[in-house]
Amino acid sequence: MSGSVGEGTDVSHADLRGTGTGLGETGTTWLEAVGALRARLEGECDPWGEDVESVVKAGYLAVTRKALEVFEALGERQVTSGDDVRVMEANYQHAEQRSGEDAVRLGRDIERL
Repeated sequence: MSGSVGEGTDVSHADLRGTGTGLGETGTTWLEAVGALRARLEGECDPWGEDVESVVKAGYLAVTRKALEVFEALGERQVTSGDDVRVMEANYQHAEQRSGEDAVRLGRDIERL
């Protein structure tokens, strides 16, 4: 991307494709990490043991569950954002192609006059 204040910004198809891919890959990596954390916490991690009151343990588990839900939502949103940017790139490319076709058509119409 290029441009400065007041000049606008130039965005290429490659910029959009790269951004979409990067966002999607980041979200996927994040989701994999959250999945591994969830598996560890649910599988082998019980920091409370049998001696701690169940209210404390229940609170810990509730907070952990909610945190994992939020982490997963963040990863999913990142993947969705990547998909959205790739759709934007395709729409941008289509609009650019259509504008070119319209310009050629207009040029032909002007020549006929």
